[in-house]
Amino acid sequence: MAKEILIEKKGRIVHITLNRPRKGNVMSTKMKEILTDTVDGLGRDGKTCAIVLRGSGKDFCHGREQKLPGGPPKNGFDLHARAMSKILAVYTAFRNCPIPIISVVHGKALGFGCALVGGSDVAYASDQARFALPEMLHGTAPTLAMAALAKVAPKTVTDLVYSVEEIDAQTALSSGLVSRVFAPDDLAPAVDGLLKRLSSFDPIDIAAVKRFQLTGPSLHPDIMSDLAGYTLATVRSRR
Repeated sequence: MAKEILIEKKGRIVHITLNRPRKGNVMSTKMKEILTDTVDGLGRDGKTCAIVLRGSGKDFCHGREQKLPGGPPKNGFDLHARAMSKILAVYTAFRNCPIPIISVVHGKALGFGCALVGGSDVAYASDQARFALPEMLHGTAPTLAMAALAKVAPKTVTDLVYSVEEIDAQTALSSGLVSRVFAPDDLAPAVDGLLKRLSSFDPIDIAAVKRFQLTGPSLHPDIMSDLAGYTLATVRSRR
C-alpha cells in the first residue's frame, strides 16, 4: 500500500508530497497528523533550510476528508478535539517552523488545500492552477481556512467563500495568495532555482527573515523598525 505522504530529504531541502492522486490528494486525519509532526520535527533539526510541499498527480490538494474516523462527534468539544484541532495544528506548525515552507501548486488547490498554500511562506504556481473555498456548499463556514488566509486580500477571501467559485493563478497572484506564476514547463526550474539560492544562505538569516515577516508587518511602524534593528543586531552578533 502506497504511503499517503512521501518525505524525501535532498541535501538541506526536504520534499513533502501529498500522495493520494486518485482522490485529489484529499487529506485524511492521519495525513494531517503526519504533516504536523514532520514540520515540527524539521523545525528543530537545525539541518534543513527549506520544506517543499507538493501534490502528486494532476492536482495539489482537493481539501480534507469530511467524514470523521470513529463516528459522528458527541458534542462541540468532541468535534473540535477530533477535527478542528488537527487542522489548526497544521497551521500552527507552518507558522512556528523557523524554516520557510514553499508550496508548489499545479492543478486545483481547494478548501484545506487552498489554506495550505495561504499558510506557506512562498507559493509558486503553474498558470494552470486553480483555487477555491467550496466549504459553504457542504454546509460549513470556512473560518479555519480563512484564518490561514489572513494575509491574502480580504475581499478576495470573502469572494472565494461566498461565490464558491474557482479563481485562476493570476487572480491568486494579485491577491497575495501565491508568490509567482509560471508556465507549467517553467515551474520546476523556478523552484529549483529558489532552492539553490536558499541552500546558499545562512540558516540563522533564513530563520530571522521568517520570524520577522510573521510578526513585523502587524506592528506599529515604530515598533516594527525597532524590531528590525534589534533582530539584525542580534543575528549579526551571534556570528
